[in-house]
Amino acid sequence: MEVWQHLPQDVQQAIIDKQIKLYAIDASAVAKETQPSNRINTIMQTCFFAISGVLPQADAIEKIKQSIRKTYGKRGEPVVRQNFAAVDTAIKYLHQIPVPAEATTTVESTSEFAANVPKFVQQVTAEIIAGRGDQLPVSAFPLDGTYPVGTAQFEKRNIALEVPVWEEDLVHRVRQVCSVFAHIPAIRAKVCDQPDLA
Repeated sequence: MEVWQHLPQDVQQAIIDKQIKLYAIDASAVAKETQPSNRINTIMQTCFFAISGVLPQADAIEKIKQSIRKTYGKRGEPVVRQNFAAVDTAIKYLHQIPVPAEATTTVESTSEFAANVPKFVQQVTAEIIAGRGDQLPVSAFPLDGTYPVGTAQFEKRNIALEVPVWEEDLVHRVRQVCSVFAHIPAIRAKVCDQPDLA
């Protein structure tokens, strides 16, 4: 029920009205437990087939494992076994959430966009994020298909699962390496000897 209480009221009502079955999984926990890469695609694929009924569950899992062997076999048996473990563990972590007869939360959907954001973000990006992108007319989009520069800063929907720890003795070296080898244009470094700063 804890998951249910975190959903906004309009989302809860839509789930009730459409008689949607609701499931939850902590896919990141499964990935962390079973895979060094922490990727969740195999886990979510397993959940899809477990819930959808497209194939009997045992058949679906067998097909997923065949695909894993074909995709990751060249990386070695340990990688294949880790992905198999992710598939098997996903089913254990997948839980159906009971849906009550009425919306019970006080959480309301809110727009995260302030009035001072660019017009394109207000009229296009915000609508897409709110799930109303299909209602936008074609005329709302740029004619050449390019988005205005700088609008990605308003579309941060992912939240880091882990917070990095500041290791001051490593920072100097990381800055040097990144400024030389990273292709990220945001990293600008001016390297000079200490006497030159005087």
